[in-house]
Amino acid sequence: MLFTAVSDVLTHTLTPSPTTEKPLSPRHYHHFDPTTGKELVCDKCPAGTYVSSHCTEASVRECSPCPDGTFTRGENGVQQCHHCQRRCQAPFVEKTPCTSTTDRSCVCPPGSFSQGGKCQRYSLCPPGWGVRKRGSETEDVRCRACQRGTFSDVASDALRCKSHTDCLSLGSTLLIKGTEKTDSVCGPTPASSVYVLLGETTVSSTESAYR
Repeated sequence: MLFTAVSDVLTHTLTPSPTTEKPLSPRHYHHFDPTTGKELVCDKCPAGTYVSSHCTEASVRECSPCPDGTFTRGENGVQQCHHCQRRCQAPFVEKTPCTSTTDRSCVCPPGSFSQGGKCQRYSLCPPGWGVRKRGSETEDVRCRACQRGTFSDVASDALRCKSHTDCLSLGSTLLIKGTEKTDSVCGPTPASSVYVLLGETTVSSTESAYR
């Protein structure tokens, strides 16, 4: 009885706790060797390859290149490469090709986005509205009304509202105030009046030109 109790204590003491085991490195993977019945730690294979032969107590693992049409993105311990996505079907176009390290990706053509598995044209923001957020591969354009001092005179899926022309900063006179759909209209600044004395009558230089 005493021997059994001591044996149980030693077994409990010498058995490593799962929480104290050294964590597995991201560059390695576990492999159970059926020949020896042991769990081994093998090096992973690099991206673009797969494990064609696991490691043993006497040898390191072996890697082989991914066949055409398959890939692995990063270091791995898989025994076969992943199949690439099928070729893009119109109107979708290829964004990323199928290589040994990348999967094929398909997107809608420029000016459109994917919705429900179909390509939709971007919405056009009408005159008086500008683009608040440009469209993406999966989202439509978002528009907003032009704020005071800005305008948009065209329908567009890319242009934001523009500021009205500042006539004064150009040394011009504001003739027509801009709206949310039109720019300001500027004109030349009238010449300053210069008065000259003709006999007893005082007229501006502009008026004298017509006498």
